[in-house]
Amino acid sequence: MFEKLGIVTNIWAAEIEKGARFDELMVEFGANGFKDMEVREGDYLRNSEFGQLIQELEIAMSVYTDAEFRTICDAVWTEQPYESKHPTLFEEIAAFTEKASGLTLSYARSHPWLSAPIDSNADTQRIIRAKKLAYLLCPERPRLRLVDLDTEGDIDASAAVANLKRYSGLLPDYPMIFAVENARQTATLTLKLAVAGEVKLTYDETNTYRGDGTAVNPPDEFWTAVKMSDLTSVHFKQKTEAGVLSEVADGFVNFRAIAEHLKTRHYTGDLLLENTPTAHSLQDALRSREYLLKC
Repeated sequence: MFEKLGIVTNIWAAEIEKGARFDELMVEFGANGFKDMEVREGDYLRNSEFGQLIQELEIAMSVYTDAEFRTICDAVWTEQPYESKHPTLFEEIAAFTEKASGLTLSYARSHPWLSAPIDSNADTQRIIRAKKLAYLLCPERPRLRLVDLDTEGDIDASAAVANLKRYSGLLPDYPMIFAVENARQTATLTLKLAVAGEVKLTYDETNTYRGDGTAVNPPDEFWTAVKMSDLTSVHFKQKTEAGVLSEVADGFVNFRAIAEHLKTRHYTGDLLLENTPTAHSLQDALRSREYLLKC
């Protein structure tokens, strides 16, 4: 199971801050067997050469109809001819996709989906741009994940579910897996809202633990409630009293138990490593994979 471990790209934040290139890290990790990669939005990404390309692309999107943009995305990956008003931009994107050949890229970003939006139109446009980026990264299997790091206190379940259904209905000609992740809220509540909103769940058991090791949401409660068809991805990182570790080791999270749940229930989604960033993320990832394989 863990031999197919992938990564979330925010583990590269420390290296990118020191000048490492996003595409070179992508190629290096892919060559070491980490084939599934979730491109996580953040300052580290925006400050990279690939993030600057994304920002140019977001500006250019408005010039194309939805159908035109999808056609270009498909053509870039299949090396078919296409017409573009931004030839240099899409040549750079084509060079990136060539390096990403053999990898499965998805896209993730923070977004307050648990709250009713203050500006519905702006909220809609942010999700449309995110969906188009997710499609560009992998037209064969596009996936967009949202994590809400802003909403606090009591959750308006009806507003959260309405958001998810609205987001899912945007860009119907861009079929993709749409998912949310448990973060500040319990995994069981996030699962309940995801199912009601007819989207998938990305599960991170580490997020259920407080700094003292007690669980906000007992893992057994979650595993009793979840069906494997509800899950699209499972994230792996470890937490101790010192915080989230830079590589997977002993700590609060019982990886052997998670692996048993996934294996016996025939889980088919991906497994993604999300260590705390360091200047040697590949070594951290390799040691983490070795540890998990022993589970």
